[in-house]
Parts: sequence; structure tokens; C-alpha cells
Amino acid sequence: MKTLQQFLNYAREHEIVQVDLKFTDLFGGLHHVTVPLSRVDQEFLTQGVAFDGSSIPGFASVERSDMLLRLDLSTAFLDPFAKVPTAAVFCDILEPHTHRRFALDPRYIAEQAEALLKSKGYADTAWFAPEFEFYVFQNVDFKSSETTCFFSIESAETGSTVSLDNSQLQGYAIRHGQGYHAEQPLDRLFDYRSTLVQMLENVGVTVRYHHHEAGETGQIELEVMPCTPRAMGDASQKIKYFAKNLARQMGMTATFMPKPIAGQAGTGMHFHQYLTRKGQPTFYQKGGEPYDLSPLAVHYIGGILNNASALLGITNPSTISYKRLIPGFEAPIRAFFSLGNRTAAVRIPIYADTAPEKRIEFRPPDATTNVYLAISAMLLAGLDGIEKQTDPTALHLGPYTGDIEKLSEKIVRKIPVLPTSLSEAFAALRRGSDFLTRDGVFPPAFVEVFCSYKEKNEAEVLRRLPHPKEFELYYDC
Repeated sequence: MKTLQQFLNYAREHEIVQVDLKFTDLFGGLHHVTVPLSRVDQEFLTQGVAFDGSSIPGFASVERSDMLLRLDLSTAFLDPFAKVPTAAVFCDILEPHTHRRFALDPRYIAEQAEALLKSKGYADTAWFAPEFEFYVFQNVDFKSSETTCFFSIESAETGSTVSLDNSQLQGYAIRHGQGYHAEQPLDRLFDYRSTLVQMLENVGVTVRYHHHEAGETGQIELEVMPCTPRAMGDASQKIKYFAKNLARQMGMTATFMPKPIAGQAGTGMHFHQYLTRKGQPTFYQKGGEPYDLSPLAVHYIGGILNNASALLGITNPSTISYKRLIPGFEAPIRAFFSLGNRTAAVRIPIYADTAPEKRIEFRPPDATTNVYLAISAMLLAGLDGIEKQTDPTALHLGPYTGDIEKLSEKIVRKIPVLPTSLSEAFAALRRGSDFLTRDGVFPPAFVEVFCSYKEKNEAEVLRRLPHPKEFELYYDC
């Protein structure tokens, strides 16, 4: 729906009594404010709703705190978790005096990235499809204070970390590392996933498939059909909102954190992506080298990999991100591309061997990212490669086949290592952010605002905290 009258007709049809205005902060957090339906008229749509930007992470300072929300009625959906019939709507963020778009609004940045692609002429549409991996636990408890620090996880699927009596597993526990595509009765989350997918389909999110993932303590995956950047940002916010609320409704808890359990599979957010021009695919060329890729696709890959370290400052913006990017768990630790290799930073799926299916998959990201920003940054990195005709092979970025650690030491040394910590990723982002800002998609202030907030409120806090393992290692020194 696009017009006010269409929205009001929809509201009457579903007996809506209130409208929930949702917006996203700089780091991907979802916020909302709710108004009675009676307030929604043309003046309301024009004037917007005021809010305090200084209270939203990464937005305005206290002395310039006023901001406005403007409803994007095309995004309206019925919120199934609200007891009172509620229509939820994603909003744009405006400057209060000029009503111009706020430069750090993640939705606006995604729109700007789409517009830049069209202006360049290489293609007119970018398509992205993240894989949504996450864990669903029976219960979780954690605390961090001056004198207490712990976390505890209960799972209904495995006896290894469950605090319940093992007899409640009824003999069906997923073995370590064998959760991938586990079948019922081992897969106790099938009904949860099926319900979640049905709810998402009802609000316009098209799901490709769902299944149990490798992590035996309740790891699952949904893969969605491709969307354009801003639309996929909106869809991602719906998916996380629905996944968490449905889990709570069913007496469980869902988390998208990248590495909740040491020794089990981490949770990534691999981004499949490709470009089209006038509806035609641009990444496929029969006989193209390598892997039937077009020169445009190869240069796009070159841009992604050449800017990969800086990208990780946006796509992996948490301290725990780098507890996932370690050897032994199909997680990429070097910047190279390959066919089918799940340790590659850029994987070319083997089964995507026709023009409509041809795409690349950037595997380092995780769900601590802001999806609007991650997609925008990846697209700009790819465009940077196209503009500069970046040859990944000349930069030792691939293609490589098989286990790269079995290649000669001389070859392996030339393959760039991805950041191993948030501080390394932020240092790379500060050094190499020109591809983000030179065309005005990301505002000049973005990198410093983003990195400084994360460093002060997350990395520095964790750096000062004693860890329970340190007590185990050093208490009796």
C-alpha cells in the first residue's frame, strides 16, 4: 500500500487500533513508538513524529537532539505479537527543521547505495540474500557485575549443556557437531521454525527453506529469497523481531550472537549477492574465467576482497565476532575466493551454474551487523572493484581450490589474513573508508562516530573485565 487511504482501508479491514512506528539505530538496534490510529491523517504523515535522537545510539548530540520519524506506509504489516490489533510501519528519519533525510539513517544509506549503483550504469539493481543462522535455547541466564560473572545455557536438544535431567531428552540428543539437517525427534525446533516461516510469509518475507544447523545446542537457519538493499534491511529487521518474539511466546529464547558456545558452530550471516541490468543477470558469462564468471563479477569480487578488512569493521562489528572467525569451523580467516569452499571469504556456490542463479557469497559477516549498512558497504566495495577493474588474482586473492593450508607456505603467505579482532577491523576501516564516503553514500562523520561508540561502550568495557577463565588459569598464582 502506498497511499493514506489504502492504509486506512487496510486498518479497517484488520480492525487496527494503533500504529507502531519502527526505526533502526546506527548499530542495527530496532526501536519503536506507538500512536493511536485516530492520529494518522495527512498532516500526521507530513509532519512526522518527534523523538529524542540523543537517546538513540549513534545519532544526535544532546544539544541537537530533536529528530522526526516519517512513516513509510509501503512497509506496513500486522504485528502478530501485539495483544491490541497493531499495524507496524518502518520509518525514515528526518532532520526537524528542514525535513531532509538524516544522513546516518541506515535506511537512507541503503537507498543512497541503490541510487549510486543506477548512476554508475554497470547495473541497475543489486540483489542480496543473507542466511539467517541463530540459536534457540530452552533458557539462558547471565550476569556481569564487579563480583559476579557467568552465563548458563539450557537446551532441549542435547545433554552436553542441558541443566535439566537427561532423562527428559528421552534418549534423543544430537551428537556433537552433527546437528546439520538433523531430523525429528532429534530436531526439536521443527515446529518453531515452521511457525516462524509461516508468520514471515504472512508479512511479505519470502523464505527459500529452513533447517537445523550444525550446532547441536539448538542452531537453526532460514534462507530467504533475494531482495534489493533497503527491502532486505527491512526484511532482516522483521526476521530478527519475529524470531525472538516467537521464541519467547513458546517459552524459549533466541539469539543471533556469533559464538554463544565455544566448541560448537558459530552463527554467521553469509550474504549471497549479484547485480542485474534491465532484468538480466550480469555475473554470468559462459566460459568466463574462472567459474563462468563475467569480468564484471570478477572485478566485483576483487573490490569485495581488496576492501575486506575494512568491510569487517561494519559486517563484524562486535568483540565476539572474532571468536567465530577462527580455524576449524568453516569460518573464513583469509581474504580469497573459491568455488564451493566454505573457508573462503567469497564462495562461488557450485550449484549456481546458470545465468539467473550465478552469484557470489561473502561469508565473514554475522548478525551483530546493521544489515542496511552491511549491504550498502558490500555493494560499494564491489563497485569500487568494478570501477578500478580490480583483478583478484593479481592481488593473490584467488581463486584457490581445496584446503589452502595445504598449499605451499610461499603461496599461503601472500593471501591476506582477515582481522582477528575488532580493534584490527576498526583500524582497517579508518585507514580504508574512502570507498564508502567518496560518493556521499556514507557521510564523512560515519566512520569515527561508528568506531568511537563501539570502542567506548563495548570493546573498552570488555577489555577491563576479568573473565571466569582467568580465575581458572591464574587464581592460584
